[in-house]
Amino acid sequence: WALTHKPDDEIANLPQHEMIDLILSTESTTLRRLVLNLVERQPLDAENMRSDFLDYCLSHMAMPEEPPGVQTLCMKLAHRMCSHYPELANEFGETLRLMPAEHYKPATKCLIKKLKK
Repeated sequence: WALTHKPDDEIANLPQHEMIDLILSTESTTLRRLVLNLVERQPLDAENMRSDFLDYCLSHMAMPEEPPGVQTLCMKLAHRMCSHYPELANEFGETLRLMPAEHYKPATKCLIKKLKK
């Protein structure tokens, strides 16, 4: 929790791959949301993109049972990762299109509308 209050330049130096491993392995929704927040504030380069993390974000952004914080962070991260590759950007757009908005909370609905534009 304390790390989420650090400036972005300090967060950029945190070990991204280790944080992603923690996201993929933790059962704690709170820890997952906090670490997703940290990763979202770091640069995501095309060269260092992890396909397992992209798959995780694409699947968890579409899960109605996930809290809105986790869903929206996964959407933002998936959008950033997919923007490096046109074929992945198309897949991301299709995933958004297939997400029925009535199953999600207002924060998630708002982000879906924003990203569809």
